[in-house]
Amino acid sequence: MATAVRQADTQEQAGLRLGARLRWQGGTYRVLVLQGAQVQLGCLDEQGTDARALVEAVVGADDFALLDEYLQELEREQVTDTSRLSLLSEADAKLVRDWERHLREIDEGVPPDAEEGAAPRPGYDPARFTVRQRLAAKAAEMRTLGFRHASAGTIERRRRAYQARGVFGLIREIVPGSPWGRTDERVVKLLLAEVTAGLGESDGDASRLYERLQAAVWREHEAEYDELMISRATFYRLLGRLGINVASLHWPTDRRLDEANGAVPPYTPTLARRLGEQVQIDSTGLDIIAIGDDGRPVQVELTAAIDVASRTIIGAMIVPKVPGRGPRGRRLGGRATRSFDAVLMLAQALAPMPARPGWSPQALAEHSEMPYADLVACDPRMAGAAARPVIRPRMVVVDHGKIFNSEHFDDVCRMLRIKVRPARERTATDKAIIESTFNAIKRRFSQYVAGYTGSDLRRRGKHITDGPLWSLNELQDLLHEWIALDWQQKPHDGLRSPFLPGLTISPNRMYATLVAAEGHVPLVLTAHENRKLLPFTHLKVTDKGVRIGNRTYNSQALQEYKNRLTQIPGQGRRWQIRYSPYAPRFVWLWNHHQDDWVEAEFIHQRLIGDEWTEWTWEQATLNVLEDGGHKEDQRRIAREVSRLRERARRGPDPDTVRVPQLFTGPALDLDVPAADPYEGVPDPDPATVVRAPALTMPAEHILHAPRPAPPPPPDDPGTETDTDVEPAVAGQPAATSGKGVQEPARTYRTGALSLRGGAAEVFGITQPPPLPRPAPPPTAEPGAEEDDGEAS
Repeated sequence: MATAVRQADTQEQAGLRLGARLRWQGGTYRVLVLQGAQVQLGCLDEQGTDARALVEAVVGADDFALLDEYLQELEREQVTDTSRLSLLSEADAKLVRDWERHLREIDEGVPPDAEEGAAPRPGYDPARFTVRQRLAAKAAEMRTLGFRHASAGTIERRRRAYQARGVFGLIREIVPGSPWGRTDERVVKLLLAEVTAGLGESDGDASRLYERLQAAVWREHEAEYDELMISRATFYRLLGRLGINVASLHWPTDRRLDEANGAVPPYTPTLARRLGEQVQIDSTGLDIIAIGDDGRPVQVELTAAIDVASRTIIGAMIVPKVPGRGPRGRRLGGRATRSFDAVLMLAQALAPMPARPGWSPQALAEHSEMPYADLVACDPRMAGAAARPVIRPRMVVVDHGKIFNSEHFDDVCRMLRIKVRPARERTATDKAIIESTFNAIKRRFSQYVAGYTGSDLRRRGKHITDGPLWSLNELQDLLHEWIALDWQQKPHDGLRSPFLPGLTISPNRMYATLVAAEGHVPLVLTAHENRKLLPFTHLKVTDKGVRIGNRTYNSQALQEYKNRLTQIPGQGRRWQIRYSPYAPRFVWLWNHHQDDWVEAEFIHQRLIGDEWTEWTWEQATLNVLEDGGHKEDQRRIAREVSRLRERARRGPDPDTVRVPQLFTGPALDLDVPAADPYEGVPDPDPATVVRAPALTMPAEHILHAPRPAPPPPPDDPGTETDTDVEPAVAGQPAATSGKGVQEPARTYRTGALSLRGGAAEVFGITQPPPLPRPAPPPTAEPGAEEDDGEAS
């Protein structure tokens, strides 16, 4: 009996019934006979054959699926989930149960609480009435009972939902506050997939997401599109139920990716029980402006490493961050963190940090919580060192930056027997400790340093570069002192005492606890071994030596390897040359036969006479090129390096600072009003206007009629009166005699009067001199009219 019940349950759960279509072992079949634990299948494929098998073998196959009449895969029947009823309110739970009772009466003829053997009510007997008739009867009954939304179509839709998903289907149909409302689960899955696919894209509105959802539903379920697709209002309500903030679609791309890849609770902290078991390394902007090697203000970048077990900053490197200039692919003068900087930071972690003159005595290891006497006995280099422990990394966790994926960094870690583990992409939790350390450094160190810029341009102060700034070396020294004095000796929230969990301890105290348990074996690298940490290239030694970049190095010892075979397959005469970007004055050839180094100096070092860096050389090369020089002119570049170093020592010259002309944009056709020349001049008064003088003859006689020459004066007997004498030109002043008497103007003998002069001159010449005005009689009474002396 139990076996029969189990077989019946298996068939019911699998959905097997007579006439059902299914896929099994790559073929398509129809259920012909169900007999106990066996099933007879009829093949629907042309080349297939019928089969007889156990029900469990058919249902348990990997490719088993029920098919519809179009041979499309049906969704598997789910076990009814009644747990959601406990989450509903009492009224909603009662409403769902009432609907369940009515729907079961439609299918079974009697309600579920009817007594055994009870007859169906009129209109609900499945043997006498069709499904449509029973639906109509139930719709009329439920409207009478006061149910809303109880039409025959609504009842049929909820009946199908109940048959497919049980009470869970009713909850989605009836209760408006259900997780997804009436939205099909397939639509929800497509929506979540579209949201995930758009994380790495540019931001967009929710309307774009809705259109993509429409396209996805049409692409995946074209035949059921009208039934599955939701309205725009339902779409926005669905976003709210899924916890998707519409405003988050406009977040920056990196923020959306970080939010999606963030830590998922329950949160588990990164654990390390041994010193150096896990060291996290990363780079970030320090939010400080400093003076570079060329004397100009530059942004700086920090690369640091922190030990997870003790929270000790075992290494920190500050480098300038300057974009290069020049065409793409041939830019010069650019500087940022490189793989060699990360290698130097590892070398810094393997040696004690010596204290600098002027440091606080509290920054020394002998005044800290570190076991100073034991450390000095183990490693004499700790004498006079700063209060920062030496921890040898066993494994470093890095991101996917170029500096940590380079062959140079990987080779050095392999030589030092350090494992490199890359973090997962865009998963900040893999390097959460170094990220929080950077935030603490900016909060506790950067904002107190001159030249602090804030985290972005919106928070940057004004005229920062005009104030006092630290040089790169001074800023590096300040950071080392702060690490030894502040970071290493203050309690850290991530460090707890194993005996008193409520007590926070400092990184140096945690180091003292762990080093006492496991001991300390220093790794001392000699100068000979330190050169193996430098970047290298393979070059052939010529008469001029070797050439790195646009610099030439040579020495007498180096010439011994001229045209000499290395006896390394594939290298020929190309020897391994090591160089330091921070001290490019020398390079070293490695003789792998004798494990010895051959030193060579820059041939124009005497023109510089000081220590310099590769970045300074690139800046000098760029200046020479912009001044019309050539990249191969090493002498000129060396002199420019010396000039930049001198400029950096004395600081910027205020006399050479030129204020650039303000940019006013392109020339514009502006409607500027012209100034009125008569502005402020009062209107003329007619009573004050002087009357123009009267002419003694008509104007046409003056301008056109010829005038006879007057006879010569009597006191000049030598003057000829012949008409052939050249007359004076009209418009010019008449000649005067030696006695100062004005001579009358002369005219042409036959021509008209010329107007070469102005009108005032013409009228002045032709107008006779005014007669002298007689003086008024002394006895004239006031008010008497005065004679104007003019001819009537």
